[in-house]
Amino acid sequence: MSSASPTQSTERTQVEPLLVVDDFLPQELAAAMRADIDAHFATPYNQRPQTHQVWNFWYVVGLYTYLRTQPEKVIARASMERFASLLREWSIRTLGLATIGSPFLSFYTSGCRQSLHNDSRNGRFAFVYSLTRNERRTIGGQTIVFRGGDPFLRNLRHSNAGEGLYQLVEPRFNRLVVFDDRMVHGVQLIEGSMDPLEGRFVLHGHIEESPPIVQGALPAEEVSRAVRHALERFYQECYPIALDYHGPLVLRFAIAPEGRIVRLRVVLDRVFCEREGNDGWERVRGQLIELLRGVTFPATPAETGVTLPLLLGGPVRVPRANPPAP
Repeated sequence: MSSASPTQSTERTQVEPLLVVDDFLPQELAAAMRADIDAHFATPYNQRPQTHQVWNFWYVVGLYTYLRTQPEKVIARASMERFASLLREWSIRTLGLATIGSPFLSFYTSGCRQSLHNDSRNGRFAFVYSLTRNERRTIGGQTIVFRGGDPFLRNLRHSNAGEGLYQLVEPRFNRLVVFDDRMVHGVQLIEGSMDPLEGRFVLHGHIEESPPIVQGALPAEEVSRAVRHALERFYQECYPIALDYHGPLVLRFAIAPEGRIVRLRVVLDRVFCEREGNDGWERVRGQLIELLRGVTFPATPAETGVTLPLLLGGPVRVPRANPPAP
């Protein structure tokens, strides 16, 4: 588990499956969002269908038991827009991923939980932002994230249990938790007071790759076209070995005015081989990077900055559309 400041800029490659960021939002924004939740439940006899019959009790036998809604039905839209903007900025800076899925606001009272599952098809990373009180008359509600590797092989020679097998992250107020969507995870059972204000409140959703984020002299489509040609060559040279690998790889580099790549670094590497016993990813990654370094771009008057998200696990996708720069 890695902890970081929300404003921290890091030059190291992100390889951890789990990131925890305390004090993620400015305190006044986090407090305003929690105040909206408190106000929502404050006067039970004044609640009206149009404002309070908004919660979906999501129950899937053996898997999920909690309530969820669209956040804007409880929290001010302006606050949610600011949250989404700050989360996107953090994700681009830290992970190199710019697509933030619309979150749910979920509420867990006594008896609520999520059983173990993964979300491999929902995104690259899950995010869970807590608006839960630090002091509450309930217990449980921790995010469970299983440790990587084979739990059977890792524990052949000794007994293990609890946090030897998984990590538990408390739903502290104003805490952001981000983890690889492929990790087995869940939410511990909530027990205690039935007062909704004592429950677990979180905003949660998924983070995905975007098209290349391009800032500078070169048009985004020009960058995408040249990168696609390099990736086609990569698959010609590395097929079918490259198909054994799965996960996101994000590269960040500059394109000098003369058209060559400079200052290339790996922002995120969560690529793994699906076949046990194969540890050749560094060599394969090196081949991919060398092919990209060999790309020549059109000459321009100034430098261009590029963040390039790639997804291994089939032909590497480089979408054509370009999102607004952060």
